[in-house]
Amino acid sequence: MKVLLFDSPQKSLSPLVSLLKQQLCQTATASDPISGLKLMQKHKFDIVVIAQHITRTSVENLLKAIALKFPKCIRITVSQDESNTKQLTHYDFKEPIEPFDVINTILSLQDSHKLITKDVVVKSVAKVKSLPTPPKVYMQLNALLKQANADSEKVAEIITQDPSLTAKVLQFSNNTFATPEKPLTSISDAITKMGLDTLCCIVMTAELFSYQPDIPNFSVVDEQLHALATARFAASLVPAHLKQDTMLAGLLHGLGKLVLFEIDQRLTLKYFENNARKSEDILLEQRIFTTDHAQVGAYLLHTWCFPYFLIEAVLNYCRPDKIKNGTFGITQAVYLANAILKEQPLDKLFLEHYQFANQLEQLQEKALRFKQ
Repeated sequence: MKVLLFDSPQKSLSPLVSLLKQQLCQTATASDPISGLKLMQKHKFDIVVIAQHITRTSVENLLKAIALKFPKCIRITVSQDESNTKQLTHYDFKEPIEPFDVINTILSLQDSHKLITKDVVVKSVAKVKSLPTPPKVYMQLNALLKQANADSEKVAEIITQDPSLTAKVLQFSNNTFATPEKPLTSISDAITKMGLDTLCCIVMTAELFSYQPDIPNFSVVDEQLHALATARFAASLVPAHLKQDTMLAGLLHGLGKLVLFEIDQRLTLKYFENNARKSEDILLEQRIFTTDHAQVGAYLLHTWCFPYFLIEAVLNYCRPDKIKNGTFGITQAVYLANAILKEQPLDKLFLEHYQFANQLEQLQEKALRFKQ
């Protein structure tokens, strides 16, 4: 990997240089942002690491410039306290840094970053005239729910600041959860009826699917309902500390379809002619589009500066060969929930490794509670 360090006058990032070179990473150091950006124009860096006290500009302005001019690059910052650049950086390490932690993080990103920033993925996304936009309200809610003092009034206040979103959330909630005799008329009613977690899921789907692509043989509403069901089912399979992030990964797992199927209508029709609409076929997508919805969705999340554990969940949820080792976590839960809800065959080695082979019937029954 090629790594560029934007260091401070105190050279706070210097401990990383020798460690990166030991790992055969091509490494350069910039003493100021201007010279660093010039280096980036000459060489394709995969990762930038930015010290807190840089000269001539702020970290925020530098991150914005890199995000705009070099969107494929992973952005890592080092800060002393709660940073106001979270929406612009993929990772933020607190000072004083532990060099080996930074190095291990950089090395762990190598394979995923290569897959999602391949030229074919980036060029495919560039062909689409109108792309989905980041779910900003949901991200506010997600941050709020991770705080100890989160309550329903604060959630309702954030949502109702956007009247259009409020209307969409209530419409979807009424269509999905309410009865005609007792319609939901306010966000507070919806929270009481469904709970905070489910309502926040609906906010996410309302934001993502406000983008209405015209895709033949593809129902955006069905995809929205499936995303919600997958999120809730997957979250029920993991420990409490993983629920919020698993729900988010479940909501985002099929995001790339909204873009992939808009790249070329002729190719999309060919895909659906060769594939039963109920199933997902990553190999067929690769053969027809030369990329797949998981790569496209993961690249979108990268450009939106989502953390890489979520990007990797979206990238690998439909690749059981990549996730059938280690502990059961977010990606595994989304794979299992998606496959069961879509009644797809499950990877036998995956089931054996995580000891689900004898629980399949119970899981299938449980899935029925989440289907709309």
